[in-house]
Amino acid sequence: MLTLVVWIYVLAVPLWIGIWWSATGFRLMRHNRLLALPFLLSLVYVIGNALLVAVFGGLSEATYEEGRYVFITDRAMIAVQATASVLIVATIVYGLSIRRVPVHFIRFMVYAFVALLGVMAPILWIPAQEAEFFFVLRHVQSIGLNFGLFLCVAGIVVLLQDLLRHGDAEVSLLGGMHDVPRSGTASADRDHDKS
Repeated sequence: MLTLVVWIYVLAVPLWIGIWWSATGFRLMRHNRLLALPFLLSLVYVIGNALLVAVFGGLSEATYEEGRYVFITDRAMIAVQATASVLIVATIVYGLSIRRVPVHFIRFMVYAFVALLGVMAPILWIPAQEAEFFFVLRHVQSIGLNFGLFLCVAGIVVLLQDLLRHGDAEVSLLGGMHDVPRSGTASADRDHDKS
């Protein structure tokens, strides 16, 4: 079973790359370098978990594995609630200020929901005496939680960049701030200063 779990993590790497490509993450990374952070951190966690299982892994009792499910489920519920809150607030802000649909943000959020709920919500009944199946399922759910969290972070980064781009000030998420006056206001301010 340890070998199977390591292979699941190994296969999660190209899966993550495919999901990121499908969410147009690579194209968006050309214009928003901060998106490299969630992309790379997700890979670090997947590869790190694979190494931990390969080096220190060992099958444990069913009760131990069941206790890990509570931990994963709690984390997933926090992520789902946070994602839903961000989605609602972003929709309101976009509707009131920018008045257009945040396509890339919504795409990342949908992928995050699919990763979090699609892997976490279904119930797979496992015989109590088959602790190794609990072990495998826990790691599959860990991958889903990992993907969901970092897709959510990527969506928030895209949203913030979009809001800053359409706001009154040009602010880089990587540092620096430059005031960009709205069209017509700079000349009006100059005329006011002269009088």
